[in-house]
Amino acid sequence: MKFTFHVSPSIKNNLSTQRIMKELTLGLLVVFAASVIYYGKSIGADAALHCILLLACSLITTLVCESIFAKIMKKDVKTFLKNSFGWVSAIILTLMVPVNMSCYAVIVATVFAIVIAKLLFGGFGQNIFNPAAVGRALILQAFTGVSVGLVTYATPTTTIASTYHWLPANAGVLDAFLETINGTNKGTFLDLALGNYPGSLGETFTILILIVGVVLAIRQIIDWRVPVVYLGTIFVLTAVVAAITGIDSYHGIPAVIWYPLLHILTGGVVFGAVFMLTDPVTSPTSASGRVVFAMGAAIITVLIRLKANLPEGCLYSILLMNMFTPWIESCFDGKQLELVKKSRIVCACLALIGLAISFYAASSIQKVEDVPANTAAVVETMEVTL
Repeated sequence: MKFTFHVSPSIKNNLSTQRIMKELTLGLLVVFAASVIYYGKSIGADAALHCILLLACSLITTLVCESIFAKIMKKDVKTFLKNSFGWVSAIILTLMVPVNMSCYAVIVATVFAIVIAKLLFGGFGQNIFNPAAVGRALILQAFTGVSVGLVTYATPTTTIASTYHWLPANAGVLDAFLETINGTNKGTFLDLALGNYPGSLGETFTILILIVGVVLAIRQIIDWRVPVVYLGTIFVLTAVVAAITGIDSYHGIPAVIWYPLLHILTGGVVFGAVFMLTDPVTSPTSASGRVVFAMGAAIITVLIRLKANLPEGCLYSILLMNMFTPWIESCFDGKQLELVKKSRIVCACLALIGLAISFYAASSIQKVEDVPANTAAVVETMEVTL
């Protein structure tokens, strides 16, 4: 057996796992509070109470599952719960589901996320996949049609994917899409940025999530490189698609600006960038590895959005890149200063792959140049976005 040792110098700081998880929890709760307020004002008290009930169901289920596991493994329950941080996965999972989701579906998804994706791997710090993402994937596959009937029109992500193929070609078509995002026929880019439309509970508040992300990055709770590289790569790749397809400007804004912004403001990419891709357990530990991890996830996200049958790509891009994390770790294991050249080569290769995918997608997607006849009558059960 070969042992590899890395000698000093080492970098130390005053961050602890307890502090990281505490501040991450506070950031998530800020987004959740915004969600409760929005649904309470736009739909009613029943919707706000349902949001709280969904979170309570997920938290209680997590508590029960981890307590049983601690008993089986003959560990002190209180200590295990304190160091397992299961509530973080529960909050993230809740923020990833739409307000229409039933409590039963959330409970089943939480069991699957905590038991299958986390505890069976050994618990916190040993799981391969992001537990919340696994639970969300289960909902996507098994509970898509489950609804409590609080919202009766489609989410913007579902609409733009199914009706506009993620490629509205001109201002008229884009305006037609924006007018349907919140059921009032008055939607704008600002509504997308502020989260003034239905969707997954915590994924729609783009500006708020970015503010929370900046605070967490400044306090070194998350690595700023991950969201910056992920969102930046999506912006560049979709700008290339806009340039190749020749779609029109929007009220004086060039297509290479508004089209990438549409991708970033719609769906769960900002939430995924700040709260999921930065997961310290399922992402690489080195700075170079995290950059590669984020670039790979962005490329997969764009590919799924433009060429797959799913409305979104963030969720599966995270799970797929989770599988590559051990390989990325092995590639960038060693003295980081000596691996700079290697990381640049890998990033350049990924950039070429991303550009090739953009060219392929742009040449094979049919852009929507006319307003669909059924746009004004989009009335369907709100579907999942991730």
